[in-house]
Amino acid sequence: MSFTSVLKPENSIIMGAATIGIVAGIYQLDVGPVSSVHASDAYHPANTAGIKKAGYTSLIAVAGLALLARDPNIVILGGAAIIALHAHYRHANMVNPGSNQVESPGGAAAYLPAQYTTPQQLIPAA
Repeated sequence: MSFTSVLKPENSIIMGAATIGIVAGIYQLDVGPVSSVHASDAYHPANTAGIKKAGYTSLIAVAGLALLARDPNIVILGGAAIIALHAHYRHANMVNPGSNQVESPGGAAAYLPAQYTTPQQLIPAA
């Protein structure tokens, strides 16, 4: 079985650009605008679930389009769009809107400097 594209070269780039639009549309539908994610609380569960769902849905869409067209440009451009949008949304989800700083997942209370720990705190409970 040969993996030759069913598209002409000029149509391959157009289909790749259309795949970028499809990926961007999936993220807009599942998560909403980046500005609303950035304005919400850091690590908000609804945003986190939406971002994960958009990533999986986009991956399935890009794979389906690439298999139908048998074109590697769709995989390259669609994959790059997934990586860029997923990183963009994940960063917006990690930022605290009050301080505009990236927070750790547990917040400030989860961080404890090593100099203030005891061996009992470092050993996980069995």
